[in-house]
Amino acid sequence: MAKYFFPSSFLLFLGNWIGHIALNWYVFSLYHNAIYLGLINFFRLVPILLISVWAGNLADRCEKGKLLKLTVFSSFILTTLLCILTFQSTKLPIIVFLFYALGRGILSAIETPVRQAVLPDISDRLTTTQAVSYHSFIINICRSIGPAIAGLIMAVYNSEVSFAAQSVCYLLALLLCLPLHFHRNRITNENSELSLKYVINYFKDNQTGGRIFLTSLLIMATGFTYTTLLPVLTNENFPNQVAIFGSAMTCCAIGGIIATLILPNILEKISTIHMYYLSSVLFGVSLLFTVMNHTIIFFITLFFIGLFSQWARTANRIYFQHRVDEAHRGKILSVVMMDRGMIPLGAILMSFLTEWIGIVETFIIIGLSTLVIALVFSVIMKQRKSGGSTI
Repeated sequence: MAKYFFPSSFLLFLGNWIGHIALNWYVFSLYHNAIYLGLINFFRLVPILLISVWAGNLADRCEKGKLLKLTVFSSFILTTLLCILTFQSTKLPIIVFLFYALGRGILSAIETPVRQAVLPDISDRLTTTQAVSYHSFIINICRSIGPAIAGLIMAVYNSEVSFAAQSVCYLLALLLCLPLHFHRNRITNENSELSLKYVINYFKDNQTGGRIFLTSLLIMATGFTYTTLLPVLTNENFPNQVAIFGSAMTCCAIGGIIATLILPNILEKISTIHMYYLSSVLFGVSLLFTVMNHTIIFFITLFFIGLFSQWARTANRIYFQHRVDEAHRGKILSVVMMDRGMIPLGAILMSFLTEWIGIVETFIIIGLSTLVIALVFSVIMKQRKSGGSTI
């Protein structure tokens, strides 16, 4: 099934990135309001917080192939409708984009834990670490070429054509999903235990995982808001140069690609936990250099942001993939991936900060807060490991 799953994932993620870049740039070019960007990404990601536990339980109970087909088909229909509307109107009300972002967010909240849950079983020839790394590799390949394709289309044509390209990607992804079938978990009394109760007990028994999860929640609310506000920073330092924004995102994705290629080898030498915290610290340091008004430095900085952030996220996912039973994998991974739902909450705050103190100052706060959070929890983890009493 890997020969269908990974190409389908590639096309889905490619469409996601084309649409993500096009939507952010299109909304900002229409309204020139950083708060609207924050709202768009709030509506896109907040469903992860609201329905992740339910979505994970759904992934454990239902046939995962059917869920994948349903979510991809729905994304295709929703994006096609947006594409038609943008071609028909030169300036749609912001509420249209908010509803679109919310719809895509709900579908993503359901689809993501399903994809994560099937990774260990996707092929007998791949270990869990390899499957997670390959999946992350595909995501970052799409992060590399997706923004470049979106930037090229918007530079040569317009954002509306980018939405059309996004729809085509979803249609092709749907066709490749059709052969996918996965076994359905057998429902037992243990497996039907209330999802939230099981999750709480899981983190009580795995306090190290709980601290990693808490760290991730906070860093997503600070450091990863850069993805929402990067168009504003780019426009501030390099006015009206959409190509630089697309190239910067490509540099970020190249860093992510390299990260996923070498991470399995690194994890043979150091622990997953140590790798997670080290990468998070370096991610915070890299964010501080984004404010420098120099094209080459900007591109290099985005490369390292992609490298270190991907190391942190992949190490996080690998840690939990190895520490959860198959029958409950969907619900635990859905909660773990709720950390992405903190991005819109942080983005709203950072958007208001941008309007209040400026985008450069906001990025300095983003970098410093990420660095401090990573350092504090890294120290806590070391003290716990050495038997210290500080929590």
